[in-house]
Amino acid sequence: MNLKPIFILIVIVSLIMWLSRCEYGAEHQDVDPKYKNAHLTAISAQNLLKEKKHEEALKYYEMAQGEMEHPNVRADKGEDIYINYGFVMNDIGVIHLGWALYGKELNTELDHVDMASIDKEELNVAIQALETAIDFYQRWFDHNPKDYERFSKAISESLANYGVALKYSGEMDKAQEAFRLSLLRNPDNGNAERSLKMIDIDPQPFIEAGKAEREKHSKFKL
Repeated sequence: MNLKPIFILIVIVSLIMWLSRCEYGAEHQDVDPKYKNAHLTAISAQNLLKEKKHEEALKYYEMAQGEMEHPNVRADKGEDIYINYGFVMNDIGVIHLGWALYGKELNTELDHVDMASIDKEELNVAIQALETAIDFYQRWFDHNPKDYERFSKAISESLANYGVALKYSGEMDKAQEAFRLSLLRNPDNGNAERSLKMIDIDPQPFIEAGKAEREKHSKFKL
């Protein structure tokens, strides 16, 4: 089945827009000094991604990942208010997803994605990175249950991206479930909504469930 390149373009554009709203820099967040190096490395990766220097950006994202996973930092454990480990893993996953579908040049001028030419190795790396991001966000929320809004928007992004990766890997049932969960966490997620429509599934019931879930958590904040 041929799938339109606009599908992955939507994901990549969404990622860049998300990054523009969620700066890694210390000027936007009050964080423990132990995260300083990770912050500086991640914001460098973010800026490189905005410049479409994907390979360089990935190197910096991987450096940031390593710094966050250092035993003296432990940012990957989700035990405090530092959430950017999940953002980094999501971004790593999206870069590999783009490469899996369009190669390192990200040639999105093609009129369809050639399923036979998809790089399965890159796709698997993307799936693993996105699974790590999703798992991290859930563990982070377990330690920060009052911050549902930030958790829900972050995990919804990764779930939508994960659904895309699963779709291209041929796991349609799992992809549908990922899109459903994405809308459950954030009913305003346009990527998940469009993705469901593209596989002829009405997203409205999932959107309504997401609105009910959001309302439930908004009451907890009062």
